[in-house]
Amino acid sequence: MGKNKTGKYFKYAVGEIVLVVIGILIAIQLNEWRKESNNNNQKQIVLNALKLEFEANQQQLDTVVYYLEKVQKSYILANEMIINSQKIYSENDYSNLIVNISWTYTFNPSNGALRSAISSNEIHLIENKRLIEILFSWEDVIKDSDEEALTIRKFQYESQEFKGKYISAAFEWKPILPEMISPNKISDFKGLIQDDAFENYSILSYAYAKEYLGELNDIKDQNMEILLLIQQELMK
Repeated sequence: MGKNKTGKYFKYAVGEIVLVVIGILIAIQLNEWRKESNNNNQKQIVLNALKLEFEANQQQLDTVVYYLEKVQKSYILANEMIINSQKIYSENDYSNLIVNISWTYTFNPSNGALRSAISSNEIHLIENKRLIEILFSWEDVIKDSDEEALTIRKFQYESQEFKGKYISAAFEWKPILPEMISPNKISDFKGLIQDDAFENYSILSYAYAKEYLGELNDIKDQNMEILLLIQQELMK
């Protein structure tokens, strides 16, 4: 290599190094873009799965609230029947009262998509910090309402023995299980209403439903906020 060619080769080598560095930087950038694109696609999948899950939860919440509100309305009717003991009511009136005051619907949400997003750490693909925060707290909020749900179920099941002295259990189960054979036992609805224990039964049915409704309304607000934030995140 002649001395007069050293500068030329040096410039050539530097040029090669620069090209290699540029190539590496381009490859890194392309990889970052690819990774970001994959993350965005996966985020959309996670958000859509969560959206479907919380929409189903909302529908279930609406159903549970609907039947708990029937319990509250039935308490007013029960009180009216107790006071107006001489008034004649139809068997259908009595039957509707007994069915509606004894509903034990409870909220049991599906959390499969949420648990999957948390366990896979894909929940952190979501940018909205508030959404992440309430998704993490969701199951704890549900657990807080479980006590009221169990109280309602336990109370209504334990009340079967008291009501069974006057009416067949079929009156309460036939609306849910229409294929059930009609009861042979002659029902004494009036005797049930006039039993002093029925007043306490109706009062506690109302009180437990009221407490559980308070919990469910808070859950409903959080569920609606989650859906709103998911929709906003999907639109980004």
